[in-house]
Amino acid sequence: MKINNITTKLLLTLLLLNLFSITLYAKDPNIQAYRDRGIKYFPRYVKKGLTKIGKASWYGKPFHRRLTASGERYNMYSMTAAHRTYAMNTILKVTNLKNKKSVKVRVNDRGPFYSTRDIDLSYGAAKRLGITKTGIGRVKIEVLSSGKKNYNKKSYRKTKSTVKSPKNSNSKKHTVQIASFYNKKSATEFIQKQKLKNLQIVKQYIASKKKTAYRVVVKCTPWEAKHLIKSKKFEGAYLLS
Repeated sequence: MKINNITTKLLLTLLLLNLFSITLYAKDPNIQAYRDRGIKYFPRYVKKGLTKIGKASWYGKPFHRRLTASGERYNMYSMTAAHRTYAMNTILKVTNLKNKKSVKVRVNDRGPFYSTRDIDLSYGAAKRLGITKTGIGRVKIEVLSSGKKNYNKKSYRKTKSTVKSPKNSNSKKHTVQIASFYNKKSATEFIQKQKLKNLQIVKQYIASKKKTAYRVVVKCTPWEAKHLIKSKKFEGAYLLS
């Protein structure tokens, strides 16, 4: 009988902890759970002093002044960064292991969604570290502050309607050109080989060359656009709108 009582108490405790965890994720925008490309992410507060060696990439002009996952407008010159699971407002020290230059950044966006990269830096932060030309750099990421002190219910109530998780801000508002051909058949064959969705062929007459071009474009989310442009698979890809 005692064993059954203990088991019941343990189950109730686990249930309460689970409910508390769900409530916490629902109410605290710093650690709001989200989904990207079928994968669900659960951001968390991390302890000060946590250090990781990884790879950093960066994003810039095409996303300047656009909304980030935190609801802020992205400023490519500010010292900010995107991270998949660190809480919003986490303060990090990022050091370029090649030249030992370092910079302090605040997490205000989500990404990068490539397993080979650990953090996406703003253009300003990447420039200070000296990785804008290479695109990717090996870095040390150190947590200086968890970001927890920046959350309070009062401020959340004011910003709740403007904070967008990746799931809610995932509309296909951007158009990226990934290839261009002067032969429609070549453009069609190119599309058939790709695994991307929402690919289209846009016909355009090029007056200077007196030829018709068949542009292969894709409708995508802000995050998808950012990574397509930087992808080595589609060199020369650029944002049309």
